[in-house]
Amino acid sequence: MKSFNSPIYDLPGVPEIYDQGETWTDDVDLIRRLVSGLGQLRILEPFCGTGRIFIPLATDGHELVGIDQAHYMLEHARNKISQLPAEIRHRISLIEANVLMSDWHEGFDLVILGGNCFHELASPEEQEQCIINAAKSLKPGGYVFVDNDHWEGDLDPVWRTSGIKKGFPSGTCADGSRVESTMETIWFDNSLRLVKFRRQTRIVHPDGTVMEKEYLQQKHPVGAVEVQQWLEKYGFVIEHFYGDHSENPYLDTSERAIFWARKP
Repeated sequence: MKSFNSPIYDLPGVPEIYDQGETWTDDVDLIRRLVSGLGQLRILEPFCGTGRIFIPLATDGHELVGIDQAHYMLEHARNKISQLPAEIRHRISLIEANVLMSDWHEGFDLVILGGNCFHELASPEEQEQCIINAAKSLKPGGYVFVDNDHWEGDLDPVWRTSGIKKGFPSGTCADGSRVESTMETIWFDNSLRLVKFRRQTRIVHPDGTVMEKEYLQQKHPVGAVEVQQWLEKYGFVIEHFYGDHSENPYLDTSERAIFWARKP
């Protein structure tokens, strides 16, 4: 899973490849169960991407605001929104902005920090800032949903090995354009759980034209204890702590770390 605060997503063709692979809905189903009985909500989704999460929730009758800095991801989302009935389209607003730098606005009933968005941020400080922003944006009694892969302990062995590897996004678009991506670990600190990559994406269009983009990226795979501490630090009451989207309790062996927390 990927989030969208990275320049890799601001390339044409990449949103289509993303949607080809990211078709799962069990996190959306969980959110629907959690908000059942709460009425129509005003929901904010930072790192909203192409709308995999917010479009179904808008279809349910909720008002959605999405924030993302990747222009082409939002453009792809707008194309999908344009095909929805008018009463659903009018419930969705998109903001093109850097999630970490922008004002999230206030008065929301729910903030969704899903889709492993924390695992794409460069540092614990950036991840904590999202919890701070969520606390400011929510109404009293509002909720935050935080959902990440459960990656505790040492960094992934793949990240600690040298060499160029195939990376995300890679695939073929409907028009025949080929998207090819690679990543190379250039530095890591296992004790701090930080890793830096050199990443490159190359798009070959059917007419032979080529577009390439190279950049550096740092990751910090957040731990469940970190998220719990931040939520409690900023006054949230953790009502549910799940280890998967089927609502099984969190364990050390769980595949995910999912928090449902309320602002008093």
